[in-house]
Amino acid sequence: MKTEHPGAVTEAGSIPGGRFSNNFDFLRFAAAAMIVVAHAYALRLGYVGIGLYDPVMLIGQAALAALLVTSGYLITASWESTASPLRFAWKRSLRVIPALVLVILVTLFVIGPLMTSLSPGEYFAALFSPAGLATAPFFEDGSAIGLFQGNPWTYVNGSLWTIPVEVMMYGVVAALGIAGLLHRWGAIPALAVVNTLVWIYWFDDPRMAKVRFTLYFLIGAYLYLHRERIAYRPVIAGALLLLLGLTTPTPYVTVAGVIAIPYLTIYAAHLPVPFLNTFGRPGDFSYGIYIYHYPVQQALIQVTGNALLLPALCGLSFSATFALAFLSWHVVERRALAAKSLGSADLRRVLGLPSLPAPLTAWWVARK
Repeated sequence: MKTEHPGAVTEAGSIPGGRFSNNFDFLRFAAAAMIVVAHAYALRLGYVGIGLYDPVMLIGQAALAALLVTSGYLITASWESTASPLRFAWKRSLRVIPALVLVILVTLFVIGPLMTSLSPGEYFAALFSPAGLATAPFFEDGSAIGLFQGNPWTYVNGSLWTIPVEVMMYGVVAALGIAGLLHRWGAIPALAVVNTLVWIYWFDDPRMAKVRFTLYFLIGAYLYLHRERIAYRPVIAGALLLLLGLTTPTPYVTVAGVIAIPYLTIYAAHLPVPFLNTFGRPGDFSYGIYIYHYPVQQALIQVTGNALLLPALCGLSFSATFALAFLSWHVVERRALAAKSLGSADLRRVLGLPSLPAPLTAWWVARK
């Protein structure tokens, strides 16, 4: 690498050189594409018989880990460069909610009526029933609305479980920042220790084992906050890659992943490769790919009777998903993000909130 400290601090507290000085856009796109492949593999087989350390599933888990490391790093940078908690919440909401609302609408009112085993009247009655409303937000089992019941796996959009988890981590960063603890050396390590203990305690429960992914977010945040002290060297990256290779597929790979993936992600994000630096200029399609691919794959599996071979399912689902992600970015996400520039006074006017008392405003400025 050209520099051992690629994340050197700037006066504004943001990442030097702006968005197109790094490879984060490319990494997010590549990670989303790997998750598409992993979910195609799992949905085609139905997870039944897939080993805990199956190489394809480990690739998908590594991709999700990289996304959360990236999120922890960039969200912390966003907090540091944002003038107020209100603006931080506004910016995060604009990035997450508009596209999420759109995919929910597309799933329930386009894919749902086309793919359900129920009649139109039965479908909409079930959708707005207590059982339908209770299961819809997380899109797990589609039985309440007759979706994908003949598929090997019946989840409607299993990817969305990470969205509330990530939003919760945004809140953790904001809470630490408001309390003045974000830069305290032991704050994030203490949370990471608690996270690790919870992970160890519930390791055998597949649902609770997912708690380890919040650990990646915390490590990403830590790497940003201490970016001036951390050297990124090829020899270290190579050693960590070797560690991952030697522990795959074994029970030790999950621990090796926590050690290696955060460093490797930030190392790769700052490699001076011009094409990768500018990869995101046409648009940031990774979020759209992530939130759309699961129901698209389920629909393809149902329509074809699960007769597609894995390469065909990957290719068709990625093509259809990319088209939806492209539309999502240009129709919804990019337009929503244009409102990020609103100042705190503008937001209070738009949202109908009162102005903060002068002493509280002065306290916040001093804390920042």
